[in-house]
Formats: sequence, C-alpha cells, structure tokens
Amino acid sequence: MTTREVVETAPRRFEELLTDAIAKEAGREAAPAVAQTMISASIGLQHQAPSRGFFLERLKVAIDLLAR
Repeated sequence: MTTREVVETAPRRFEELLTDAIAKEAGREAAPAVAQTMISASIGLQHQAPSRGFFLERLKVAIDLLAR
C-alpha cells in the first residue's frame, strides 16, 4: 500500500470504526452523524489546543454533548 493510499483510506476506515462503535450505543441511524460531528470537533480542537491536556479536556466536553 502506498503512502497516498494510506492517507486516503485511513480517515475513511477510522470513520467506519467510530461509526460502528457509536451504533452499538446510539443506533445505526444516528451513528454516522454523531461520528462525523465527533471527527469535525476533534479536527477543530487540534487547531485551537495549546496542549494535549487542553485538547483532551475539550474533546471530553464535545463527546459528553454528543452522548446526551
């Protein structure tokens, strides 16, 4: 597998795995939107976070909001 293939397939595979994990708790219908929102929140936080601790703290808040 080339680097390009990994770069293109890894994010899709991660989203699939995350969606499957969420579906076990939230149901298959809600899972794709929740997974995509979690990924978007994570990417946004990466650009804002001055430290790993800050990132993890804020990501926990985002997950808590989505899990309600």
